[in-house]
Amino acid sequence: MIKNVIDYKNTIVLFFIVLLVIIPIITVLSYIVQPPSQLWGHLSENLLSEYLYNTLIILVSVAFCTVIIGVSCAWLVTNFTFPAKNIFKWLLVMPIAIPTYVSAYIYAGLFEPSGMIFDSVENYFGLGKELYEIIELRNIYGVIFILSICLYPYVYLLAYSSFKEQSYCALEVGKSLGLNSRELFSKISIPLARPGIIAGLSLVMMETLAEFGTMDYYGVSTFTTGIYRTWFSLGDENSALHLSSILLTFVFILIIIEKASRGKSQYVNTSQKSRKLKTKELNGIKSVYAFFWCSIFSVIGFIVPVIQLFVWILETYDYIFNAYSIQIITNTISIAAIAAAIIVLISIYSSYINRSTSNIYIKSSLRIFSLGYSIPGVVIAVGIIIPLAMVDNIQSILFGSPIYYLSGSLFALVLAYLVRFSTISYNATETGLGKIKKNIDLTVQSFGFSNLTILKKIHMPIMRTTLITSFILVFVDIVKELPATLILRPFNFDTLAINIYELASSEQLSYIASPSLMLIIISLIPVIMLIRKTIDFGGNNEIRN
Repeated sequence: MIKNVIDYKNTIVLFFIVLLVIIPIITVLSYIVQPPSQLWGHLSENLLSEYLYNTLIILVSVAFCTVIIGVSCAWLVTNFTFPAKNIFKWLLVMPIAIPTYVSAYIYAGLFEPSGMIFDSVENYFGLGKELYEIIELRNIYGVIFILSICLYPYVYLLAYSSFKEQSYCALEVGKSLGLNSRELFSKISIPLARPGIIAGLSLVMMETLAEFGTMDYYGVSTFTTGIYRTWFSLGDENSALHLSSILLTFVFILIIIEKASRGKSQYVNTSQKSRKLKTKELNGIKSVYAFFWCSIFSVIGFIVPVIQLFVWILETYDYIFNAYSIQIITNTISIAAIAAAIIVLISIYSSYINRSTSNIYIKSSLRIFSLGYSIPGVVIAVGIIIPLAMVDNIQSILFGSPIYYLSGSLFALVLAYLVRFSTISYNATETGLGKIKKNIDLTVQSFGFSNLTILKKIHMPIMRTTLITSFILVFVDIVKELPATLILRPFNFDTLAINIYELASSEQLSYIASPSLMLIIISLIPVIMLIRKTIDFGGNNEIRN
């Protein structure tokens, strides 16, 4: 009887949490069947095909490029020894610390007529005009370039982990069958690493669909920029929501395809059963090729952008510490910390209820948490504005208050972050709880402690590292989030991401240096955590029995 009451209460609480997450999704999807506005005819005839074409071209191209870069680099550093290999292990991960829109602004500044690259080519070779005619980044090809060099670490990290855990004996069997190096790679290593590669590729595709800042600045019309411009430039929320519903449907189709493509594939980890991979030393021209290949993406993905930011800082050092910059840093840290703390607390509570109950309704409802991270921030934002504006309209009619308390408030912003980033925290806390034996719960329950007490006094102290990790990951993603923050932030509430966006939009590119470096420093925290968890830095530790 007590258990039923507990399940009943938990069901109500979780239903409310899931309702908060699902309302924006339902709001957006409902506009598929809503009658379109007059503007929709113009959009569907003249712009919809362009949005669809550009989105698909960018998605397919970035997916192809990131797989080629990520898999090839991971294969080189796990299977071969060549100069600076141990440096490339971590340097190849670093581009993930730079938000895509920041890299877009940096490279736009580098390749503009007054940029460092054009100045150097003109001063030393007198070919600035010719270079300007050849290279133009502010188009769809520039978008593909920026997203590829920023997002390939997702594939690289998971492919590296998969290759590292493959059995040395599996490749030896392949060699005994007469397979050469190329056949070993294509017929043994790639199939074994396929789940990891697909997982990394799915993250790349979701991030590509959600990207807004790069497309907006480079003038490429995609669904995310189309939604923003339709609502805030043309003032047509109905058409913006129609576009959002199409994009959301597209995202769900990708999720279904990704899950179906995995099938029953699982990561193969034979590290406990046999020797790990034995690396082969590359000599001569092959070692030069390997060094050059890894150098390209390390340099263009991380080193060049960071150098350019430091060059800009020397030009704008007076902007680094002033009242406004301190205020936006305070705003960024405070809203990200508050939202991350709320998300982690909700996640640990939801994970524990999922662990301690057999209620099928609770377990089914919690699967919705896995949807949020797949949904672009601009879609979540427009899906939140509508219901909150309806609530504000109702209260203004009932109480005669002209003030809109919810829409355009910090509550709306935190709610968007909850919808967008709950997946990260929930998956981390669920994994952490799974490592704690259920016998501990049963033992403590025999002393009459409630579930909440068990969670607070037993599990949370045990999961301290997991909770801190979860908090940091969510915190950093919130700090970098641009479209949802841009749409839902209260008036006069700027964050680092908004400040960078506004400076770049007004073509004050050199002034983005200090907020961008602050954003990169914050973003490096989870990158270092990922490197320590995934990559072995030992020079000769890769050959073990």
